Amino acid sequence: MKITIFLGTGGVGKTSVSAATALSLAKTGGRALVLTTDPSLRLRTALGLRTGEPEQRVPGVSGDLWAALLDVNATLDDAVRMNARRGTEDQILNHPIYKTIASSLSGMHELMALERISQLIGRGFQTIVVDTAPSRHVLDVLDKPLMFADLSASRKVKLVSRTYRFVESLGLASVGRGALEIYSRAEEILGGSLVKQILDFYSLFYPVAEAYADRARRTGELLRDPSVTDFRIVTTPQKAARDADFFVAELAKRQFNVSMICVNRCWLRPLGEPQRDGLQGEVAAWYESVSRGHRNAIGKLKEKHGASASRICVLEELAHDVDGTAALGALSEQLARA
Repeated sequence: MKITIFLGTGGVGKTSVSAATALSLAKTGGRALVLTTDPSLRLRTALGLRTGEPEQRVPGVSGDLWAALLDVNATLDDAVRMNARRGTEDQILNHPIYKTIASSLSGMHELMALERISQLIGRGFQTIVVDTAPSRHVLDVLDKPLMFADLSASRKVKLVSRTYRFVESLGLASVGRGALEIYSRAEEILGGSLVKQILDFYSLFYPVAEAYADRARRTGELLRDPSVTDFRIVTTPQKAARDADFFVAELAKRQFNVSMICVNRCWLRPLGEPQRDGLQGEVAAWYESVSRGHRNAIGKLKEKHGASASRICVLEELAHDVDGTAALGALSEQLARA
């Protein structure tokens, strides 16, 4: 099994590099899948993916390349169908609290990103490339699921989820001082009716939550195993120093190794002709100035982070946007040479 996770800020070409990496892996003869957790769905545009399909094979490329998008609601629905107690699936899916969780609860995107990886592994994908959202908060994808797993394992949460139905049948969950302390405190804060809805929902949902927590721990262990998972940072010459400093430090805090820093969209090709007078000469001088800046940025990055990353990869700016499989192939070839 091999999992490659790409991190980076916006506008650095991370989605393109992720897809090109997956294409390179697919060309070696195996089945490779690129998963984007980016809500902007750049991958769908770049590869011309169809809507409504959880995973689909990418047409028009050599190799067994697949692509998948992160649909938070669909991923959560799948988790319910896989793990709910028999006969409770529809109760959960139609519960008003469930609909609120799926559509508006903060952190669901991060929780479901790790679940999506777990589901793809369960469906037989052994080579997965993950295109994360362009944000410095992207490491929440690694942190929040494990925090939720710890919460689900807490004694009080297990007590409430497993005993609520029994407590309610005895009349102890109504608003009043006779309720158990943990129920009455919640009633004081949220109101009795809402607390009843929440507790009723969680008494149905807790097998799903506990199964999710178990999978999150197992998937988290895979992400921490350097023989399985490698982390790659994508940046540009203009952002290289800042992005590398941030992501290398944050990954080190979590004991993740950086296998590659990829500097994308570099202007390195020599013009090959002497500069001319007039506008043409001015444009050529401007290009040379930018090119020198890019080379200096790459040199400083190698000097500072050469020991932090196993490899620093430099990719030149393509002539056109990566908006189809042909351009993706050209970028894949660059990656192979870099």
